[in-house]
Amino acid sequence: MQKFAFCFLLASVMLTAMFSSGVQGCDHCVANQKAAQQASEGRMRHVGGSMGSGRYEGVGFSTVSADDAIRKCCYWGQRSPVGIGVSRGNNGWYATVLYR
Repeated sequence: MQKFAFCFLLASVMLTAMFSSGVQGCDHCVANQKAAQQASEGRMRHVGGSMGSGRYEGVGFSTVSADDAIRKCCYWGQRSPVGIGVSRGNNGWYATVLYR
């Protein structure tokens, strides 16, 4: 049940961010790709490259949960997200959030 609640929350945040900002591209795809690269490398870092329609990027890591990794990203709660990506690595969850 907790996993379902997280997935619903994540989908709601992504859809709200996409429609409220008028994003036509796939900002959450860019964020997911960056999170997956961090997870495959086993280290939290700014991957670089495209930020979609975002102007700022936050990265986070947690051994507790994907939701906790998102909350630990820079600017979380201070800027409006346009794309959120989370990926599970061997040692925890890696998140990338793109902001307006």
